[in-house]
Amino acid sequence: MKTVLLPSDKTPFVSIRLLFATGSVDDPAGKEGLAAATGALLAEGGTRALTYEQLLDALYPMAAGIGVHVDCEVTVVKGTVHRDHLDRYYDLIRQVVLEPRFDEKEFERLRDDQRNALVSGLRASDDEGFGIESLASLLYTGPPTAAPSRGPFAVSTRCGGKTPRRFTRHGSRATR
Repeated sequence: MKTVLLPSDKTPFVSIRLLFATGSVDDPAGKEGLAAATGALLAEGGTRALTYEQLLDALYPMAAGIGVHVDCEVTVVKGTVHRDHLDRYYDLIRQVVLEPRFDEKEFERLRDDQRNALVSGLRASDDEGFGIESLASLLYTGPPTAAPSRGPFAVSTRCGGKTPRRFTRHGSRATR
């Protein structure tokens, strides 16, 4: 693990970025979109000790949040918090990464959100995003880089509720 610290006396906020060398390129064949769905489940699925609603309740007084961005080759867990709340925030983000809930109902909800984002968002109303994904599919042909990081609509529905847990254990590349 590599730690990079960029201290600043000009702001009271602390930003945390945890980068993992796994992304949509690691989606198993036939389960494209799994990395994105797993990332969404980390960000919006709660922890072993806290439901997502309880996690939001804990973050609210700190005016903080925890997000996940999944790209082709990396996944980033990120958040910003005021330094006065850093200890409690670190405990929460640690739980999100190391003790995710992986609730099957939450996975189904997030998988449906992912599918709707592709169908209703990207295809229907995001011309620029659709153009970028279309160009990327022409430039990077063949699996696994040809699919959008969110996965193609028809395939992302093939993932079951236990799939993200297996993906986090076996999906990432140990080395490049």
